[in-house]
Amino acid sequence: MAYPPGVKRRTLCAFSLPLALAGCLTGHAAAYALVGSSRQDALVHGYLAYAPQLLAVCVALLGVALAMRVTGRLQGRPAAWTFALLPPAAFVAQELLERLVAGLPAHAALETPVYVGLAAQLPIAAIAYVAARALVRVADDAARALSPRPPFVPRREALPALVPFHALRSSPLALDRLGRAPPGR
Repeated sequence: MAYPPGVKRRTLCAFSLPLALAGCLTGHAAAYALVGSSRQDALVHGYLAYAPQLLAVCVALLGVALAMRVTGRLQGRPAAWTFALLPPAAFVAQELLERLVAGLPAHAALETPVYVGLAAQLPIAAIAYVAARALVRVADDAARALSPRPPFVPRREALPALVPFHALRSSPLALDRLGRAPPGR
């Protein structure tokens, strides 16, 4: 797969996947908070009790990605299309899998909370993309701040002209006498 210029696959995975997963869970929670959940949904979404642990793993992965970016081992930038496509696709797949695992028919994934959750994915994905760009910018600023600076060496033009530069050179008349000892006795 060809990526746009400046985008590398590791950057896509390092920043996109944890933020997309967190966005997918946020959209999930937003949909069921807005629409409400039925008894059937409560059975299907029992695993969401582990969402804080999953979000902690996402934060840890982002921390590793930021550390890799600061040390220079992660180059490129996150692409917007992954944030636009990945969370909605993951949300629909998650809803479908939830229904199938619970023993419900596949068309049960076409209920109102699913549509609301799908609609919530786009603004959440936009926020995640802006957050990823900001995190990359912060990591780049930190890398610049932590990078060793070259020692200060004044340029010849910046030196004061107290002694003319040509006076610092040795005289051409003394070249044949360099290294000679005083006359012996």
